Amino acid sequence: MKRHYVIASHTKLAAGMADTLKFFVTKDIDLIVLTAYVDNKPIDAQVKNIFSNISAEDEIIILTDIMGGSVNQQFFSYIYRPHTHVISGVNLPLVMAIVMEPTDDYLIPERIRQIIDEAKQQLVYVNDRAQENAGDEDE
Repeated sequence: MKRHYVIASHTKLAAGMADTLKFFVTKDIDLIVLTAYVDNKPIDAQVKNIFSNISAEDEIIILTDIMGGSVNQQFFSYIYRPHTHVISGVNLPLVMAIVMEPTDDYLIPERIRQIIDEAKQQLVYVNDRAQENAGDEDE
């Protein structure tokens, strides 16, 4: 079993996310980047090509930008393929956590849900956090 990662987005977000990921994560990973619509062409053939090059026993984790967006929709039909996980609304902490998971076995849905919950906690309105900390210092 081999694990493959796909970062897919409208235009170049996926490429930027991949570049930043490579800055932080130095381990060798099988990463496919799909920057949709930069050439104004439909992406269905690109998505089909991604899956045609992955063995049936391999795991594939697809990380897309927007739930229900056209990029996400292109991958939706593959969620019933064994060992396939599609995650939308990704941020860098989530992508890093997914990639850092051990690859000696398939990821289980419970672990993916846990990683998603942890990544949601990285969304913080820092102004509020600063106000909370300022209040702590007054006490």
